[in-house]
Amino acid sequence: MILLKGKEETRARGLLQALRDKKALLVLTHTNPDPDGMASGFALAWLVEKELGIPATLAYQGDIFRAENKAMVKVLELPMVPMAKVDPTRFDALALVDTQPGFGHTVVPEDLFPDVVVDHHVSPGDKGVLELPFADIRPDVGATSSILTEYTRELGLEIPSRVATALYYGIRTDTADLSRNVSDVDRKAHLDLYPLVDREALRAITNPTVTTSYFQALKKALTTARIYGSAVICSLRRTDNPEMVAEVADLFLRLEGVSWVICGGLFQGTYYISVRAAERKGKDAWLLLKDVLKGEGTFGGHGSVAGGRIPTVDDSDRGLRRLENRLKRSFLEVLGERGSTPRKLG
Repeated sequence: MILLKGKEETRARGLLQALRDKKALLVLTHTNPDPDGMASGFALAWLVEKELGIPATLAYQGDIFRAENKAMVKVLELPMVPMAKVDPTRFDALALVDTQPGFGHTVVPEDLFPDVVVDHHVSPGDKGVLELPFADIRPDVGATSSILTEYTRELGLEIPSRVATALYYGIRTDTADLSRNVSDVDRKAHLDLYPLVDREALRAITNPTVTTSYFQALKKALTTARIYGSAVICSLRRTDNPEMVAEVADLFLRLEGVSWVICGGLFQGTYYISVRAAERKGKDAWLLLKDVLKGEGTFGGHGSVAGGRIPTVDDSDRGLRRLENRLKRSFLEVLGERGSTPRKLG
């Protein structure tokens, strides 16, 4: 059952029906989870345990990099377990949130097939998702956290402050404070959650301390950034924090006169790419990245936000330069800025 359309009240009950006879649920999001993935996974696990009495474990692959994300886990005491410490054979049900089967940044344990998928990204074209017991995939919604909030409203549940604060922060980060890719579902969820938020916890999450490496990465981005017409292209070269690629892309989108930002960086044999677009620029960031990569690597996103990953065969300095130069040419070609003279920031 795929629930892209239809009456709102069928969605949450369809989710519960898909899991009603299960004994133990494993909840996963994408590798290196972000606030929306962590919040929606936390909320789904809480909802299933409360409504069905089924024990749910929220696990994650990769690492949690960004200072705000680490603070979110610590302050809200999110019960997240590294997948390396989880025995998949203990579970007879699997839920994927803020991701889908077929995404390159999502690892599904062998012998476990998703019973539930809740996401807001454009599907990768995997027909298998149509055969799942429950799938609610809405690319018109800005955050998966908004969809989970809608479920709680439909079921008439009182949301605990920790869950509400996580969902609220998930919506804030994925919609940039309701400034991008926003739907009525996001606006309604934001209003519903606001009175329930723990203000002190939210302050601690949004204002964490950062290390000197954070500012070193910013310095590197400012040094390498070049402006081509209305586009900014920058590189972190090698980075010990792939989340900085997206964070720098968000930062450069604030530059006056900029319509597109492309930022990249190499982390442990994988080249990470983040694309940001000013609103209403006529081309979806996801489609732009699709045209640029031409089947290379993996990518995802929707609206004004997209990201991709390319496994590298040659991660030497020379190999990295060749990869970045090739991607830069492709981006400029697709954006129609091939003949633009690059400008430094200062």
